[in-house]
Amino acid sequence: MSKQALDLLDAFDSLPAGDKQTIAVEILRRTRDLPFDSGPLADEEIGEAGKALFGFLDQDDNAARAR
Repeated sequence: MSKQALDLLDAFDSLPAGDKQTIAVEILRRTRDLPFDSGPLADEEIGEAGKALFGFLDQDDNAARAR
């Protein structure tokens, strides 16, 4: 991965959760037509992605309830 990409990820990590969600959606929107093959994923990678997603959804749900 390039230094520019690593810098971008570091900047993303420092954002508040709401901005992270907005940017993630925008990146997915902009890249949906790019050819992409991640290759085979290890079970551990799938598990970690699932944990992260559910954690994010729980956080989002809790924030919505607090409004």
